[in-house]
Amino acid sequence: MCNKMFPEVGLETIFCTLDGDSGLGGRDNGGRMNHRSKSTSRGAALLRPVLFLSATLVLSCGIATSRLVAQPDGSGGPGGPPDTFALTEITTTYSFSSDGDIERNGKLGSAEVSHYEFEASFSLPAPEGWMFSSALSWKRYEFDLTGAVPLPDKLEEIGVNFMAMKDLSNEIGEGWSAMAMLSPSFASDSASISGDSFNLMAMATIGKELSPTFSWNVGVVGMTRGDMKVIPVLGVHWRFAPDWDLELGFPNTGVSYQVSEALRLNAGARFHGGTYYISKAPAAGLGKTYLDYQEIRLGLGAEYQISKNLSVVVDGGMTMDRTFDYYDRNLKLDGKSAGYGSLGLKYQF
Repeated sequence: MCNKMFPEVGLETIFCTLDGDSGLGGRDNGGRMNHRSKSTSRGAALLRPVLFLSATLVLSCGIATSRLVAQPDGSGGPGGPPDTFALTEITTTYSFSSDGDIERNGKLGSAEVSHYEFEASFSLPAPEGWMFSSALSWKRYEFDLTGAVPLPDKLEEIGVNFMAMKDLSNEIGEGWSAMAMLSPSFASDSASISGDSFNLMAMATIGKELSPTFSWNVGVVGMTRGDMKVIPVLGVHWRFAPDWDLELGFPNTGVSYQVSEALRLNAGARFHGGTYYISKAPAAGLGKTYLDYQEIRLGLGAEYQISKNLSVVVDGGMTMDRTFDYYDRNLKLDGKSAGYGSLGLKYQF
């Protein structure tokens, strides 16, 4: 399963996982890869989401490439690359954050947030020892504002990502693998496709599966927006007991438990947000600029496989560290914690 959240890094962030043992809510589904993407933030505000999502991506891709290492023959079987272009998964998600105060030197008002997301993931033909994949994604935030809160009523993004994984067992040694990813996107308050709303994120990692239960990855992520153009990333995945998985990566920590073949429970932190071009000023002096929206969600979740192909995913908890930063206008709004709930459907082909 891939989750995009390189926003989704001021960047809409991407984090990808193979639908398998990799990551929170993952399940073994024959080595399919899923993806997501997001845009990027700037300066110090960018570092937190970049590390969070990048660490998740690194962890998950390490697991995916470990499966590729297990089947280096390049066949279309489980874990191997497909012989043709194919649609592998469609996901739809709706989430709602309850009313929370928005402050800047005192309360300005409050905001409720509705979030909609759609993603279609594809597998691509690949030569022996490689895995190629891609995904098309769309997401939208709608804000129900009260009071004099200088925010747009919606934010929207559309993007695509391309990922290549390479088994390096022959080149370096057993268990080694590498990943490269490119993710262009457009994010704004008006769903515009323009140079102002364009963002490009790229990532490269290398890692090693030390054992069937432990792997690590390191790499770098770069983006076209932000004061920090290149940032190092690190991730670790550990299956510390049967059916239990732990993922660590500053500041991301998550644990999941496979209750049964159909049910998986998880707990952890997830990033939401991105950097968006604001074309219509929500207040004086805030037009034709950029807004970095980010929040960390701490929660509990479950994924239940209803049928061979269809799964339902639920999640709930609290939003933490919610901020709205017009970083080039020196205006930052702080949001108080609020409860959230999420419901999603996933169909795998």
